[in-house]
Amino acid sequence: MRMRRRRMLFLTITLVTLLAAAGVLLRSQTKASPGVPNTPNSESIQATIREAYEIEAHAAHTFDTTKFASVFINDPRGGELSPGCLRLVQDVTGNTSNAAGYLDYKVAYFSFWERGALQLEELRAKADREGRALTQEEQMSLMDSSGRSAAPRSPEELGSQTEIRFQSIIIDDDTATVVFDDGPRTNKMTLVRAEGKWYIAGNQVLRVHP
Repeated sequence: MRMRRRRMLFLTITLVTLLAAAGVLLRSQTKASPGVPNTPNSESIQATIREAYEIEAHAAHTFDTTKFASVFINDPRGGELSPGCLRLVQDVTGNTSNAAGYLDYKVAYFSFWERGALQLEELRAKADREGRALTQEEQMSLMDSSGRSAAPRSPEELGSQTEIRFQSIIIDDDTATVVFDDGPRTNKMTLVRAEGKWYIAGNQVLRVHP
């Protein structure tokens, strides 16, 4: 009788262990999208995108763009800038050329952001000293000739806390198309390989999440 009980207990423990192992295997398989290949190139591409978010999170507080060239690149494989992005580059740099690339845009955007954020801080400090709110005239002065106004700087350097969920990565030789969700948006990003490293050469926002 005891032998039978021991045998039943052994079989039960074995079954529970196998089911638990199967469950762990199932969960680990469903974490990654089937459209994301498990290859060294895929891992490098994902690492570049994550690094770019961290660098931009730092720049959102310091406006330091010195590391942008380590993740962004001007490359025609990334496609042309949208008219709005090209206009911003032209307005910030004073260069009317249509040959700007994605790195140019990123640097110009943060330069525009820095200029507007610092102006906003000065106006707020003046208003605080005088015990008042910003006047309508002061608020209007924050807009440039194209009606754009910059957001305030990020309050502190916390690093990137963005959870990036990669949905698909398609690699064609030295060009990759990546679709991912960063929370507020679904993006379609183009990366290119240059001198053995992957760089972001363009991005298209597919959807803004409510």
